[in-house]
Amino acid sequence: MKILFIILLLIATVDAKELKTMFIKTFGGSDMDIAYGGLALDNGGAMIVGESKSFGSGKRNEMVITKIDKKGKTVFQAVFGGKGKDGGKAVVKTTDGNFLAVGYSESFTKYGDRDMYIVKFSPKGKKIWSKTFGGERDDEAYDVVATGNGGALVVGYTESFGHGSKDAYVLFIDKNGKKIWSKFLGGEDDDEAKSVALTKGGFYVAGYTESFGHGGKDFFLLKYNGKAKLQFVKAYGGDDDDIINSVTATKDGGCVIAGATSSFESKHGDIDIIRYSANGKMQWHKIYGFKSKEWANSVIQMANGGFIVAGTTKSFGFGDFDFYILQLNDKGSSQWANVYGGDDKDIAHKVIALKDGGYLVVGQTESYGSGDEDFMEVKLK
Repeated sequence: MKILFIILLLIATVDAKELKTMFIKTFGGSDMDIAYGGLALDNGGAMIVGESKSFGSGKRNEMVITKIDKKGKTVFQAVFGGKGKDGGKAVVKTTDGNFLAVGYSESFTKYGDRDMYIVKFSPKGKKIWSKTFGGERDDEAYDVVATGNGGALVVGYTESFGHGSKDAYVLFIDKNGKKIWSKFLGGEDDDEAKSVALTKGGFYVAGYTESFGHGGKDFFLLKYNGKAKLQFVKAYGGDDDDIINSVTATKDGGCVIAGATSSFESKHGDIDIIRYSANGKMQWHKIYGFKSKEWANSVIQMANGGFIVAGTTKSFGFGDFDFYILQLNDKGSSQWANVYGGDDKDIAHKVIALKDGGYLVVGQTESYGSGDEDFMEVKLK
Protein backbone atom coordinates (compact mmCIF):
# COMPACT_ATOMS: atom_id res chain seq x y z
CA MET A 1 0.00 0.00 0.00
CA LYS A 2 1.40 3.35 -0.99
CA ILE A 3 1.42 6.18 1.57
CA LEU A 4 0.74 9.75 0.53
CA PHE A 5 3.49 11.83 2.08
CA ILE A 6 2.93 15.30 3.55
CA ILE A 7 5.75 17.57 4.61
CA LEU A 8 5.28 20.85 6.47
CA LEU A 9 7.71 23.39 5.08
CA LEU A 10 7.45 26.59 7.06
CA ILE A 11 5.37 28.87 9.24
CA ALA A 12 6.69 32.40 9.07
CA THR A 13 4.60 34.08 11.78
CA VAL A 14 3.53 32.80 15.18
CA ASP A 15 0.06 34.40 14.98
CA ALA A 16 -0.89 32.88 11.61
CA LYS A 17 -3.68 30.35 11.67
CA GLU A 18 -2.31 27.15 10.21
CA LEU A 19 -4.24 25.35 7.50
CA LYS A 20 -5.00 21.79 8.54
CA THR A 21 -5.35 18.86 6.18
CA MET A 22 -8.89 17.45 6.38
CA PHE A 23 -8.55 14.76 3.71
CA ILE A 24 -6.54 13.68 0.68
CA LYS A 25 -8.26 11.66 -2.03
CA THR A 26 -7.35 10.28 -5.43
CA PHE A 27 -9.75 8.85 -7.97
CA GLY A 28 -9.56 7.74 -11.56
CA GLY A 29 -9.32 4.76 -13.83
CA SER A 30 -6.58 2.82 -15.54
CA ASP A 31 -5.67 5.67 -17.90
CA MET A 32 -5.10 9.45 -17.80
CA ASP A 33 -7.31 11.56 -15.48
CA ILE A 34 -6.45 15.20 -14.66
CA ALA A 35 -8.49 17.75 -12.68
CA TYR A 36 -7.87 21.30 -13.92
CA GLY A 37 -10.63 23.38 -12.36
CA GLY A 38 -13.58 23.52 -10.03
CA LEU A 39 -16.03 25.61 -8.04
CA ALA A 40 -17.69 25.47 -4.65
CA LEU A 41 -21.27 24.27 -4.17
CA ASP A 42 -23.70 25.48 -1.52
CA ASN A 43 -23.66 22.19 0.43
CA GLY A 44 -19.90 22.31 1.08
CA GLY A 45 -19.08 20.11 -1.88
CA ALA A 46 -17.59 21.05 -5.26
CA MET A 47 -17.95 20.59 -9.00
CA ILE A 48 -14.65 19.57 -10.60
CA VAL A 49 -13.77 19.66 -14.30
CA GLY A 50 -10.93 18.00 -16.12
CA GLU A 51 -9.81 15.64 -18.82
CA SER A 52 -10.09 11.87 -18.74
CA LYS A 53 -9.33 8.86 -20.86
CA SER A 54 -10.53 6.38 -18.23
CA PHE A 55 -14.20 7.33 -18.21
CA GLY A 56 -16.67 7.62 -21.06
CA SER A 57 -15.61 5.65 -24.13
CA GLY A 58 -12.20 4.84 -22.67
CA LYS A 59 -10.68 5.27 -26.13
CA ARG A 60 -9.86 8.99 -26.13
CA ASN A 61 -9.57 12.07 -23.92
CA GLU A 62 -12.95 13.52 -22.94
CA MET A 63 -14.22 16.40 -20.81
CA VAL A 64 -15.29 15.01 -17.45
CA ILE A 65 -17.35 16.69 -14.72
CA THR A 66 -17.24 15.26 -11.19
CA LYS A 67 -19.53 16.40 -8.39
CA ILE A 68 -18.23 15.64 -4.88
CA ASP A 69 -19.75 16.13 -1.45
CA LYS A 70 -18.06 17.88 1.49
CA LYS A 71 -16.21 14.69 2.41
CA GLY A 72 -14.80 14.28 -1.10
CA LYS A 73 -17.10 11.42 -2.06
CA THR A 74 -18.18 11.32 -5.72
CA VAL A 75 -21.88 12.14 -6.19
CA PHE A 76 -21.88 11.79 -9.99
CA GLN A 77 -19.71 12.03 -13.07
CA ALA A 78 -20.71 13.37 -16.48
CA VAL A 79 -18.62 12.93 -19.62
CA PHE A 80 -18.82 15.19 -22.68
CA GLY A 81 -17.02 14.64 -25.96
CA GLY A 82 -17.01 12.94 -29.31
CA LYS A 83 -14.77 10.91 -31.59
CA GLY A 84 -11.70 13.12 -31.12
CA LYS A 85 -9.87 14.49 -28.07
CA ASP A 86 -11.80 16.82 -25.76
CA GLY A 87 -10.93 18.32 -22.39
CA GLY A 88 -12.20 20.69 -19.69
CA LYS A 89 -10.17 23.44 -18.01
CA ALA A 90 -12.66 25.49 -15.92
CA VAL A 91 -16.25 25.42 -14.69
CA VAL A 92 -18.62 28.07 -13.33
CA LYS A 93 -22.19 28.28 -12.04
CA THR A 94 -24.34 30.61 -14.12
CA THR A 95 -26.93 33.00 -12.72
CA ASP A 96 -29.76 30.81 -14.04
CA GLY A 97 -28.68 27.96 -11.74
CA ASN A 98 -26.92 25.80 -14.34
CA PHE A 99 -23.20 25.32 -15.07
CA LEU A 100 -20.73 26.06 -17.86
CA ALA A 101 -17.57 24.06 -18.47
CA VAL A 102 -14.96 25.30 -20.94
CA GLY A 103 -11.92 23.75 -22.58
CA TYR A 104 -11.14 22.36 -26.03
CA SER A 105 -12.60 19.98 -28.57
CA GLU A 106 -11.14 18.12 -31.52
CA SER A 107 -14.41 16.22 -32.01
CA PHE A 108 -16.75 19.03 -32.98
CA THR A 109 -14.65 21.13 -35.32
CA LYS A 110 -15.11 21.92 -38.97
CA TYR A 111 -11.43 21.81 -39.91
CA GLY A 112 -10.18 18.90 -37.79
CA ASP A 113 -8.12 21.14 -35.51
CA ARG A 114 -8.79 22.23 -31.90
CA ASP A 115 -11.61 24.66 -31.04
CA MET A 116 -12.88 26.34 -27.89
CA TYR A 117 -15.43 23.98 -26.35
CA ILE A 118 -18.22 25.22 -24.08
CA VAL A 119 -20.77 22.90 -22.47
CA LYS A 120 -23.78 24.02 -20.47
CA PHE A 121 -25.18 21.40 -18.10
CA SER A 122 -27.75 21.07 -15.34
CA PRO A 123 -27.02 20.60 -11.60
CA LYS A 124 -27.49 16.85 -12.19
CA GLY A 125 -24.91 16.77 -15.00
CA LYS A 126 -27.29 16.63 -17.95
CA LYS A 127 -26.09 18.48 -21.05
CA ILE A 128 -28.25 21.45 -22.05
CA TRP A 129 -26.16 22.55 -25.03
CA SER A 130 -22.59 22.61 -26.31
CA LYS A 131 -20.83 25.07 -28.61
CA THR A 132 -17.46 25.38 -30.28
CA PHE A 133 -15.73 28.60 -31.31
CA GLY A 134 -12.76 28.74 -33.64
CA GLY A 135 -11.46 28.73 -37.17
CA GLU A 136 -8.99 26.84 -39.35
CA ARG A 137 -6.28 26.57 -36.67
CA ASP A 138 -6.17 25.81 -32.94
CA ASP A 139 -8.30 27.71 -30.43
CA GLU A 140 -8.73 26.82 -26.74
CA ALA A 141 -10.46 28.11 -23.59
CA TYR A 142 -8.65 28.21 -20.24
CA ASP A 143 -11.01 30.04 -17.88
CA VAL A 144 -14.58 31.31 -17.47
CA VAL A 145 -16.60 33.60 -15.16
CA ALA A 146 -20.36 34.01 -14.98
CA THR A 147 -22.02 37.33 -15.83
CA GLY A 148 -25.60 38.55 -15.53
CA ASN A 149 -28.59 36.90 -17.23
CA GLY A 150 -26.90 33.51 -17.44
CA GLY A 151 -24.05 34.68 -19.69
CA ALA A 152 -20.31 34.25 -19.31
CA LEU A 153 -16.87 35.61 -20.17
CA VAL A 154 -14.48 33.00 -21.58
CA VAL A 155 -10.73 33.49 -22.11
CA GLY A 156 -8.04 31.49 -23.88
CA TYR A 157 -6.11 31.76 -27.11
CA THR A 158 -6.74 31.69 -30.83
CA GLU A 159 -4.51 30.82 -33.76
CA SER A 160 -7.37 31.26 -36.23
CA PHE A 161 -7.95 34.98 -35.75
CA GLY A 162 -6.03 38.04 -34.62
CA HIS A 163 -2.60 39.41 -35.37
CA GLY A 164 -0.02 36.66 -35.01
CA SER A 165 0.77 33.05 -34.20
CA LYS A 166 -1.37 32.95 -31.03
CA ASP A 167 -3.51 35.79 -29.73
CA ALA A 168 -5.32 36.14 -26.43
CA TYR A 169 -9.00 35.43 -27.00
CA VAL A 170 -11.79 36.99 -24.89
CA LEU A 171 -15.34 35.84 -25.67
CA PHE A 172 -18.63 37.05 -24.21
CA ILE A 173 -21.66 34.75 -24.65
CA ASP A 174 -25.29 34.86 -23.56
CA LYS A 175 -27.17 32.12 -21.68
CA ASN A 176 -27.78 30.21 -24.93
CA GLY A 177 -24.12 30.26 -26.00
CA LYS A 178 -24.61 32.96 -28.61
CA LYS A 179 -21.58 35.22 -29.11
CA ILE A 180 -22.24 38.80 -28.04
CA TRP A 181 -18.70 40.02 -28.74
CA SER A 182 -15.12 38.79 -28.90
CA LYS A 183 -11.69 40.38 -28.66
CA PHE A 184 -8.34 39.25 -30.05
CA LEU A 185 -5.34 40.71 -28.24
CA GLY A 186 -1.71 40.41 -29.22
CA GLY A 187 0.99 41.01 -31.77
CA GLU A 188 3.18 39.01 -34.13
CA ASP A 189 4.25 36.39 -31.60
CA ASP A 190 2.43 34.16 -29.09
CA ASP A 191 0.03 35.76 -26.62
CA GLU A 192 -2.41 33.85 -24.38
CA ALA A 193 -5.09 34.77 -21.86
CA LYS A 194 -4.88 32.24 -19.04
CA SER A 195 -7.30 33.62 -16.44
CA VAL A 196 -10.22 36.04 -15.95
CA ALA A 197 -11.72 37.58 -12.80
CA LEU A 198 -14.69 39.87 -12.22
CA THR A 199 -14.13 43.02 -10.17
CA LYS A 200 -16.10 46.10 -9.18
CA GLY A 201 -17.49 47.54 -12.41
CA GLY A 202 -15.45 45.37 -14.78
CA PHE A 203 -13.06 42.46 -15.15
CA TYR A 204 -9.37 41.50 -15.31
CA VAL A 205 -7.70 39.30 -17.93
CA ALA A 206 -4.20 37.90 -17.30
CA GLY A 207 -1.74 35.71 -19.16
CA TYR A 208 1.51 36.11 -21.06
CA THR A 209 2.79 37.94 -24.12
CA GLU A 210 5.74 37.33 -26.43
CA SER A 211 4.78 40.25 -28.67
CA PHE A 212 5.36 43.00 -26.11
CA GLY A 213 7.42 43.49 -22.97
CA HIS A 214 11.08 42.93 -22.24
CA GLY A 215 12.04 39.54 -23.64
CA GLY A 216 10.79 35.99 -24.03
CA LYS A 217 7.36 35.62 -22.44
CA ASP A 218 6.20 38.44 -20.16
CA PHE A 219 3.27 38.81 -17.79
CA PHE A 220 0.33 40.75 -19.11
CA LEU A 221 -2.64 42.14 -17.22
CA LEU A 222 -5.63 43.96 -18.71
CA LYS A 223 -8.50 45.67 -16.95
CA TYR A 224 -11.84 46.39 -18.64
CA ASN A 225 -14.87 48.27 -17.37
CA GLY A 226 -18.39 46.88 -17.43
CA LYS A 227 -18.85 47.95 -21.06
CA ALA A 228 -15.72 46.03 -22.13
CA LYS A 229 -13.73 49.25 -22.61
CA LEU A 230 -10.03 48.82 -21.88
CA GLN A 231 -8.91 50.67 -18.74
CA PHE A 232 -5.23 49.75 -18.65
CA VAL A 233 -2.64 47.26 -19.91
CA LYS A 234 0.36 46.06 -17.94
CA ALA A 235 3.25 44.04 -19.37
CA TYR A 236 5.94 43.07 -16.90
CA GLY A 237 8.93 40.75 -16.87
CA GLY A 238 12.62 40.32 -17.44
CA ASP A 239 14.89 38.85 -20.08
CA ASP A 240 13.56 35.30 -19.67
CA ASP A 241 10.11 33.72 -19.56
CA ASP A 242 7.46 35.10 -17.18
CA ILE A 243 3.96 33.58 -17.34
CA ILE A 244 0.80 34.38 -15.40
CA ASN A 245 -1.55 31.42 -14.86
CA SER A 246 -4.10 32.94 -12.49
CA VAL A 247 -5.69 36.25 -11.48
CA THR A 248 -8.00 36.91 -8.54
CA ALA A 249 -9.80 40.13 -7.75
CA THR A 250 -9.18 41.63 -4.29
CA LYS A 251 -11.76 43.20 -1.99
CA ASP A 252 -10.43 46.71 -2.70
CA GLY A 253 -11.03 46.40 -6.45
CA GLY A 254 -7.44 45.51 -7.30
CA CYS A 255 -6.06 42.08 -8.13
CA VAL A 256 -3.33 39.54 -7.47
CA ILE A 257 -1.68 37.58 -10.28
CA ALA A 258 0.32 34.38 -9.84
CA GLY A 259 2.47 32.29 -12.13
CA ALA A 260 6.13 31.59 -12.77
CA THR A 261 9.27 33.54 -13.59
CA SER A 262 12.67 32.64 -14.97
CA SER A 263 13.77 36.29 -14.73
CA PHE A 264 14.73 38.37 -11.68
CA GLU A 265 17.76 36.20 -10.86
CA SER A 266 15.69 33.03 -10.93
CA LYS A 267 17.96 30.20 -12.02
CA HIS A 268 15.41 27.42 -12.40
CA GLY A 269 11.93 29.00 -12.48
CA ASP A 270 10.17 30.34 -9.40
CA ILE A 271 6.67 31.20 -8.20
CA ASP A 272 5.92 34.86 -8.93
CA ILE A 273 3.08 36.78 -7.26
CA ILE A 274 2.18 40.46 -7.82
CA ARG A 275 -0.52 42.63 -6.29
CA TYR A 276 -1.97 45.60 -8.22
CA SER A 277 -4.29 48.36 -7.08
CA ALA A 278 -7.56 49.14 -8.86
CA ASN A 279 -5.80 51.76 -11.00
CA GLY A 280 -2.97 49.42 -12.02
CA LYS A 281 -0.26 50.46 -9.56
CA MET A 282 2.00 47.62 -8.40
CA GLN A 283 1.69 47.30 -4.61
CA TRP A 284 4.04 44.41 -4.01
CA HIS A 285 5.97 41.74 -5.91
CA LYS A 286 7.01 38.45 -4.29
CA ILE A 287 9.08 35.57 -5.64
CA TYR A 288 9.15 32.16 -3.96
CA GLY A 289 11.84 29.85 -5.26
CA PHE A 290 14.39 27.40 -4.00
CA LYS A 291 17.01 25.01 -5.37
CA SER A 292 14.90 23.69 -8.26
CA LYS A 293 11.70 24.57 -10.16
CA GLU A 294 8.37 25.89 -8.82
CA TRP A 295 5.33 27.51 -10.40
CA ALA A 296 1.86 28.67 -9.34
CA ASN A 297 -1.29 27.63 -11.19
CA SER A 298 -3.97 29.23 -9.00
CA VAL A 299 -4.47 32.01 -6.43
CA ILE A 300 -7.51 33.12 -4.41
CA GLN A 301 -8.08 35.65 -1.64
CA MET A 302 -9.07 34.37 1.80
CA ALA A 303 -11.73 35.88 4.06
CA ASN A 304 -9.01 37.39 6.27
CA GLY A 305 -7.50 39.29 3.32
CA GLY A 306 -4.61 36.89 2.76
CA PHE A 307 -4.13 34.52 -0.14
CA ILE A 308 -3.78 30.83 -0.92
CA VAL A 309 -1.55 29.83 -3.84
CA ALA A 310 -1.50 26.34 -5.38
CA GLY A 311 1.02 24.92 -7.81
CA THR A 312 3.96 22.55 -7.80
CA THR A 313 7.53 22.26 -6.56
CA LYS A 314 10.55 20.19 -7.46
CA SER A 315 12.67 21.62 -4.64
CA PHE A 316 10.86 19.86 -1.80
CA GLY A 317 8.89 16.68 -1.34
CA PHE A 318 9.57 13.15 -2.40
CA GLY A 319 9.59 12.87 -6.16
CA ASP A 320 9.57 14.55 -9.53
CA PHE A 321 7.06 17.31 -8.67
CA ASP A 322 4.69 17.66 -5.71
CA PHE A 323 1.59 19.65 -4.81
CA TYR A 324 2.79 22.96 -3.35
CA ILE A 325 0.35 25.09 -1.34
CA LEU A 326 1.26 28.49 0.11
CA GLN A 327 -0.66 30.69 2.51
CA LEU A 328 0.27 34.40 2.32
CA ASN A 329 -0.88 37.44 4.28
CA ASP A 330 -2.27 40.54 2.58
CA LYS A 331 1.29 41.86 2.09
CA GLY A 332 2.38 38.72 0.26
CA SER A 333 4.52 37.35 3.10
CA SER A 334 4.51 33.59 3.67
CA GLN A 335 2.45 32.34 6.61
CA TRP A 336 2.42 28.62 5.94
CA ALA A 337 3.40 26.17 3.21
CA ASN A 338 2.98 22.47 2.62
CA VAL A 339 3.88 19.79 0.08
CA TYR A 340 1.77 16.74 -0.82
CA GLY A 341 2.95 13.96 -3.08
CA GLY A 342 4.94 10.83 -3.72
CA ASP A 343 7.72 9.47 -5.90
CA ASP A 344 6.36 10.69 -9.25
CA LYS A 345 4.77 13.86 -10.67
CA ASP A 346 1.97 15.52 -8.67
CA ILE A 347 0.69 18.96 -9.74
CA ALA A 348 -1.97 21.20 -8.16
CA HIS A 349 -3.99 23.09 -10.77
CA LYS A 350 -6.75 24.89 -8.84
CA VAL A 351 -7.58 26.10 -5.33
CA ILE A 352 -11.25 26.63 -4.43
CA ALA A 353 -12.77 28.42 -1.41
CA LEU A 354 -15.53 26.14 -0.10
CA LYS A 355 -18.82 27.25 1.46
CA ASP A 356 -17.99 25.51 4.76
CA GLY A 357 -14.91 27.68 5.28
CA GLY A 358 -12.44 25.15 3.95
CA TYR A 359 -10.32 25.08 0.78
CA LEU A 360 -10.11 22.39 -1.87
CA VAL A 361 -7.01 21.97 -4.03
CA VAL A 362 -7.38 19.76 -7.12
CA GLY A 363 -4.89 18.50 -9.67
CA GLN A 364 -3.17 15.37 -10.89
CA THR A 365 -1.09 12.60 -9.40
CA GLU A 366 1.17 10.00 -10.97
CA SER A 367 2.32 8.75 -7.57
CA TYR A 368 -0.99 7.29 -6.40
CA GLY A 369 -4.31 6.02 -7.69
CA SER A 370 -5.35 3.48 -10.26
CA GLY A 371 -3.55 4.37 -13.45
CA ASP A 372 -1.27 6.59 -15.45
CA GLU A 373 -2.50 9.88 -13.92
CA ASP A 374 -5.38 10.30 -11.48
CA PHE A 375 -7.38 13.17 -10.07
CA MET A 376 -6.06 14.30 -6.71
CA GLU A 377 -7.86 16.49 -4.20
CA VAL A 378 -6.67 17.94 -0.88
CA LYS A 379 -9.11 19.61 1.53
CA LEU A 380 -7.73 22.17 4.00
CA LYS A 381 -9.34 24.11 6.83
